[in-house]
Amino acid sequence: MNSPIGNELITAIVLSGGEARRMGGGEKGVLPFAGRPMISYVIATLESLDDTIETILINTNDPGCYEQFKQRTLSDNLTENIGPLAGVEAGLVNIESGYLLVVPCDAPLVSSEPIVRLINAVSSTDANCAVVHDGDRMQTTFAIFHVNQRSALQAYLKRGGRRLMTWYKEQNAVEVDCSDLNNVFVNINTQKDLASAEALFLE
Repeated sequence: MNSPIGNELITAIVLSGGEARRMGGGEKGVLPFAGRPMISYVIATLESLDDTIETILINTNDPGCYEQFKQRTLSDNLTENIGPLAGVEAGLVNIESGYLLVVPCDAPLVSSEPIVRLINAVSSTDANCAVVHDGDRMQTTFAIFHVNQRSALQAYLKRGGRRLMTWYKEQNAVEVDCSDLNNVFVNINTQKDLASAEALFLE
């Protein structure tokens, strides 16, 4: 494997810790999308970058739901429900790679392009983290972190920090322009979102 960031490898983690309360409950990642579990599309995109990404992990607090997948599951270290930052913290604590790439499970239309841009952003600068910006706002769960962010993130959480956007601003994260990538960041929180995303997928 040829690392694009010096000699440091990349581990990807798919954030799947949330409950799909507005969609009837359960693990969102395994809900059906166009006939397949939603997370399978995200995993397939990451697997297409196997020359760049060393390992793919699934962050979930219900690992039994993901037994059909070969990827290792990783539960949150923190007992408090603090959202996606818990998955980022779990990843940074447990990986052996130099970088942690983060993507959400509920973005089945994601392509490899924003992921490549994130990796290029940290490989071409001295930034410790980079986050996607879609032209309107940060897509906070599409990001990459150097493992040296671990202690700083834990300190942020200890003092009560809970928002990814605030964390990025504190760390002077590089904002990666992906404003030209239409529909890639569609995420699914309701049945209406699901129907709209499936219609886009089937076009």
